[in-house]
Amino acid sequence: MKRDQIISLGGVVILALALPLLLKGVNYVQKLMVGAEGRLAAITVETDRVLGPMPQPWRALAQGGEDLLGFMDQVGGQVAGVKTQYVRIDHIYDGFNVVGNGLTFNWTGLDRVVDKIRAAGATPFLSLSYMPLAISKGDILDEPRDWNEWSLVVRKTIEHFSGEKNIPGVYYEVWNEPDLFGKWTMGGNKDYKKLYLYASRGAQAARVSQSFKFGGPATTGLYKNWMDRFFPFILENRLRLDFFSWHRYDADLAKYSQDVAFVNRWIESHPYFANVEKVISEMGPDSEKGGQNDTRAGAAHLLAVMRELLYQIKYVFTFSVTGQWGVVGKPRYEALRLLSNLGDQRLAVTGDGTWVRAFGAKKGDAYQVLVVNYDPKGRHSEVVPVTFVNLSSENFLLRQITMGGGTIQSEVATTEAILQREIPMTPNSAVLLELTPKSQ
Repeated sequence: MKRDQIISLGGVVILALALPLLLKGVNYVQKLMVGAEGRLAAITVETDRVLGPMPQPWRALAQGGEDLLGFMDQVGGQVAGVKTQYVRIDHIYDGFNVVGNGLTFNWTGLDRVVDKIRAAGATPFLSLSYMPLAISKGDILDEPRDWNEWSLVVRKTIEHFSGEKNIPGVYYEVWNEPDLFGKWTMGGNKDYKKLYLYASRGAQAARVSQSFKFGGPATTGLYKNWMDRFFPFILENRLRLDFFSWHRYDADLAKYSQDVAFVNRWIESHPYFANVEKVISEMGPDSEKGGQNDTRAGAAHLLAVMRELLYQIKYVFTFSVTGQWGVVGKPRYEALRLLSNLGDQRLAVTGDGTWVRAFGAKKGDAYQVLVVNYDPKGRHSEVVPVTFVNLSSENFLLRQITMGGGTIQSEVATTEAILQREIPMTPNSAVLLELTPKSQ
């Protein structure tokens, strides 16, 4: 090996060894600087305290009108690879020419996509949109000429997928972003309540062989004036509402928690809605293509949102599978890969900071903790102490999987019931630690 190569290699080794010390120095400086602005994390994993089944709201992907006919053709393996449970698609009527003149139905194109979704191990989540031209007063965003024809279209859709195709657990969502696409309102000349009423009647009349879920309204955000009128309307008319859905594109994590808190306050005062699921049927850090969506910050955002919404939201649909907003082949897909590695039991974890959050899982005999440092400004780094407590073994295999990076595996031992590691976390990084007891 040449002298300059030896010097270069030595520099890499020194840098690798020095990085934790450098970040510790950053920790010290930031402790002086953050003050009331934030706090550093100190993560503790209680290995003997299982909280229950691990919710998996992240097992949901959405696709809009872009590349609708062929988006599943090349990505079935990737969709299956992150254990996707539901794939949402909108434009199901205008995008696939389902409804013809004389109220004839051709399911060929839509069936092809649905079949590929099922082949990937997922179930379709169908947004009942937009208005078929065969029954519309005008374009695909208009009202129907005859509301009973809209009801029939919905009934035939549900009978086809939950009856003829015998698919269990399909979700049917009335429209997609009605406040934007069609300028529907709660009241007035173009009333979403009427759109939902006749769709609900169609769902009620459907003869099916499999159970399904029905709901809406999938607005562009969570709006108080919509909730104040929608829920009372459902109550007064005793309509079916299995899930309540909305969209949220925002880099601010607080907005997601605020949405849930607001919905919960409304639902808690009305027992009729006690079992209504909460669904964010489109989610991302930015509603415009590119931006944070395609960055490490977008990937860290996805993980941090899922951490915030555990036990609060049934599904959070990451938008989108492919296209200009697509996650396949992008950093957000790597975040989904980390999540797909988690076990099915949730472990108690404490010690979240302002930027660093974590949640734990049990996968067979292994103890896991996923740690994410989300900072949309891209400035915050810290060394995070991660401690596994109440261990019943002494010898372990420790795997450290870095988002978008590699896996480091080592054997570790302790004579105590505690094992601690210090993890350097650069801005918008994430690490999955997995501690597996070794057989004696």
